[in-house]
Amino acid sequence: MHATMWTIVAYGASQVLRLGNNVILAHLLVPEYFGLMTLMNAFVLGMVLLSDIGLQPSVVGSPRGDEPIFLNTAWTVQIVRGLLLWCFALILSYPISLYYRDHRILMLLPVLALTMVLNGFASSNLLTAARHMGVRRLLVIEFSSTLFGILVIILWAELSPSIWALVAGTLAGAAMKTLLSHIPAVLPGLRNRLAWDKSCLHSLVHIGRWILIGTGFYFFASQADRLILGKLVSFSILGVYGIAFTISDIPRQVINQFCTRVGFPFIAKMAHLPAAEFRTVVMKYRFYALCAGALILSIVVNAGGPLVQLLYDRRYAAASWMVPIFALGLWHTLLYSTTRDIMLARGKPMYNTIGTGLYCATIFVALPISFHFYGLVGAVVSVAAGDLPVYILLVIGAERQKVSLWRQDILATGVFLILVSLGYGLRHLIA
Repeated sequence: MHATMWTIVAYGASQVLRLGNNVILAHLLVPEYFGLMTLMNAFVLGMVLLSDIGLQPSVVGSPRGDEPIFLNTAWTVQIVRGLLLWCFALILSYPISLYYRDHRILMLLPVLALTMVLNGFASSNLLTAARHMGVRRLLVIEFSSTLFGILVIILWAELSPSIWALVAGTLAGAAMKTLLSHIPAVLPGLRNRLAWDKSCLHSLVHIGRWILIGTGFYFFASQADRLILGKLVSFSILGVYGIAFTISDIPRQVINQFCTRVGFPFIAKMAHLPAAEFRTVVMKYRFYALCAGALILSIVVNAGGPLVQLLYDRRYAAASWMVPIFALGLWHTLLYSTTRDIMLARGKPMYNTIGTGLYCATIFVALPISFHFYGLVGAVVSVAAGDLPVYILLVIGAERQKVSLWRQDILATGVFLILVSLGYGLRHLIA
């Protein structure tokens, strides 16, 4: 409960800070910059996910997760991965600039990709803190680095309003996070040294192989909208789309942070219990998480559109109808996010991987077709509903692990619909 409160308050505050920064920058920069930055972030995130062998889940779930040699090997792998990814970004920048017909990508992508190098040198104490639910320290680091990055962006945008303000702030935030992770007063623990232990490496790869495949599918599924729309619409429209997605994605980010920092470490510590006792503990935790998520999502569904109209100028007006659709689509995302932790703790990541593969296929088929027939509205709806296969596969997997979830999901969905209806009625009553 202590870790949960820190996650909701601190990470929620961080996301509100990002939203405030977004509003300020929307008045300082043109939508085209947001669209181009959205596309660049999609490629950087793609490289990160396509090379993700699950270092954090490996450290959190492994019996050897506190051994210095294990942590130093994970840290070394992390550094090598970051350097290789930057080299790959350097190679990719030219063909990507040709495909999207924008020469600015030649410089933007390699510079932005330096964040992967900076993150690679971050201390393994971040992984250790995640293993032991040291949420307070982690969130202080996240919040401080976010705030520093935002200040750099705003200052740069005031002095020189260009897309490089967004790039500089992103790099500054990553550098600050890495620096803070190595300061003992901020995050005590192991002082990292380069190491390459074969048994540790085998353990990391063994645990991470399904995660690697799953995150690869997740990249293509979650970033397909940017990659496809970046070719179908202008960067200005893509920028408005990115603004809408950012606002509606705040609950998703809070949910993911909760599941990563609290849910999975907690459930992993309960995995040794007998099946009946494990199910009782997990179902109780999950119901509280779903109710809290239902409240947050119902607020975004009803208040997201008016918030856009209040905070942004007319150039971003189209984002007001996108936000409620994205937020409604997050409900089944919440359902499967809390289920995924159960399957990972039980050592069954393949269900999430297969479901994410279906999610990837669904998006790549549904998005172009829906855009062709229904324009941007069809594309937004297909993105909001595209990850439903993940939920279906994880529920099937949980049933096979003797953790039946469908009754609880029906009840929680009823609570969510009631809260959305009450919010809708209250909104129109006030209007």
